[in-house]
Amino acid sequence: MRRREAPRDWRVLRRWALASLALMLAVAAHLRPVYQVTVAGQALPGRYSPAQLHRCTVLAWETAEEILAEDVPAPRLERSLRLSLSPADGSEAALTDALLRSTEGIAVSDEVIVNGTRLGTVEDGRRLCQALESSIRIQMPMAAVSGSISGRLELRRVYTRAGQDTPTGDMVLLITGMAPVIYVDSDGKLA
Repeated sequence: MRRREAPRDWRVLRRWALASLALMLAVAAHLRPVYQVTVAGQALPGRYSPAQLHRCTVLAWETAEEILAEDVPAPRLERSLRLSLSPADGSEAALTDALLRSTEGIAVSDEVIVNGTRLGTVEDGRRLCQALESSIRIQMPMAAVSGSISGRLELRRVYTRAGQDTPTGDMVLLITGMAPVIYVDSDGKLA
């Protein structure tokens, strides 16, 4: 009798071992390598795949070289490898932005465009708009109730060389030169 029981126990044990091995292989097949990333001491949210890290690092490096027109060391980041069942969910735009902002010599500025013509960049677009409104109010004739520039003003965030921004006062003069100020009186006529 013992001879019959031993093979049954062995078969059950072998089935359990094969089922466990199959389960482990299924889990291993779905594990993905992902990275937690830190740039300039700040941890970025999300997890990144090795391909995402490569794309973002190369893009930030090439962009920095194009902006600075010189050789730039590759962007530095710290990463820690993890295995995950869920896919990478980090934002490539956020990673590339963090890498560019951490590159020495690169700044984020507001590009000023009037009637489709690029005039340059300023450090702070909100401060430029406040200075432009103040300039329009200061020069407003007594009969006028409102004033505005005669063209379309656009501001767009861009990466630039650090220290290359136009001073705010000079940019106000450039804007009003490209799109003169129009003042209107209470009857809707030009003042």
